[in-house]
Amino acid sequence: MPFFSSDWDDEEEEDAFEGDLNALAQDFERKSRDTFSARELIELFKYYSNQFPSAKGEFKADTYMRLILEQGLQRFPYIPVFAIHMAEWLIREKKYKKARKYLEQSMAYTPFEPTLIFMDSMLWGLQKEEGKALEALENALNTCGDDEGLLEEVLDMLLHHKQYNLAMPVLERALEAGAEVNGILEKYLENTDETGLMGALLPMIQKIVDQDPYSYEAWYVLGSAHMALRDFDQALMALDFAVTIHENFADAWLAYFECLYESEQYAKLIASYHEQVKRFPKKTFQEMEGLLAWSYYETGDIKSSRQLYQEVIKREPHDAESWYSMGLTWHYEGNYSAAIPYLEKAYDLDKFESDYGLVLATAYFGLEMQDKWEPLYESLSIEHPQVPELWLDWSLAVAESGNREKALELVEQGLQNNPTHPQLLYRMAALCYLCGHQPAAIFVLEKALEIAPEEHFLLFTFAPELKKAVSLLECILRFTPIRYE
Repeated sequence: MPFFSSDWDDEEEEDAFEGDLNALAQDFERKSRDTFSARELIELFKYYSNQFPSAKGEFKADTYMRLILEQGLQRFPYIPVFAIHMAEWLIREKKYKKARKYLEQSMAYTPFEPTLIFMDSMLWGLQKEEGKALEALENALNTCGDDEGLLEEVLDMLLHHKQYNLAMPVLERALEAGAEVNGILEKYLENTDETGLMGALLPMIQKIVDQDPYSYEAWYVLGSAHMALRDFDQALMALDFAVTIHENFADAWLAYFECLYESEQYAKLIASYHEQVKRFPKKTFQEMEGLLAWSYYETGDIKSSRQLYQEVIKREPHDAESWYSMGLTWHYEGNYSAAIPYLEKAYDLDKFESDYGLVLATAYFGLEMQDKWEPLYESLSIEHPQVPELWLDWSLAVAESGNREKALELVEQGLQNNPTHPQLLYRMAALCYLCGHQPAAIFVLEKALEIAPEEHFLLFTFAPELKKAVSLLECILRFTPIRYE
């Protein structure tokens, strides 16, 4: 806070402020406020904004910031910076009508101030008045000229408030003015996982590439956007352009390697990595070594995989993902004794990652260590009750230990958090039937078939003997042809 940092400076005093801000703040807090100049109020606002939001138990910086803006608006209504930041404040509180009041008052004094008009445009957009928003935006663009800094700040503001229709014309003008906008778009790509935002940013990034097809940074940002949307073919193409234009662009190579990994092109990743690692300083691609190690595993070079994981673990002993992946290389072979020390270490390092505990529990189960897997599943049910795989794995372990009624209870618990999860529903139908609750089994099975009829084979994967259950087969035939897997 705030967006318009360029508005901090008073037009009449562009030199750096040389006063004692601490002393100035003390005077303000003693309520000696009617003698401050506009410049002093602006500097005080900056001073308190650096402490916003206040730590619990300390004085409220936001209270003083609000008082400063009110003082500025009262004594200097012809200086737009106070109205701009008051509008920002009220927009954050969703008090749009009140924000417009301050903007209109300020525009009565300075009707051609572009920052005010941009704020007005965004405010109309937030109020779903698209026509008025676009009209105000056109006025703002006509008055701002080629002010690169202002265009960059407005673009940032509009993206922050998800005003994508307004952001595109601002982006186009910013590109015409030669503004640096790659960093702004990249910031939003890195700090969100919202598919809607990604989709909105994509045409903006494409616009940058169209404007300058030799911008390796633009191609990199475009590739990052496609990666975020999991469109790996398009991402690889864009990143390939980035590293072709600038072959020493390490960040683009890192993204390229990650994209190869995510698209399961493991052999190509290994070849590309070894080709490029010779050209860069030793630690440039170090963060990729975990993905490289798993790529070795996927291509059958298990020895190299484990050797590299050992190197990563030795260098970064708190890297839970590498401990876990190393354990998986043994777990997938059914060598649970070798897997467990690594899986235990991963789980100790990061109990928030549900997979670490779940795979460890299955390893305990594989070694018939009921004194280990039973309490671990209990703990996981507290830590991750919303994870369907927990209830599926736990119920399977309990059922195979001979307690189908307890397994049924566990599946019922899982469905409390995931009432429409097909695997849980099919598991419950199977267990109901096996426990002698046939009407309930048919009822649950119908619900599962309504949601995901193509997954009815799960019933028989869990309990092959149900292939002879006539009532279940007749139920399935009402929804889909039967197939066994």
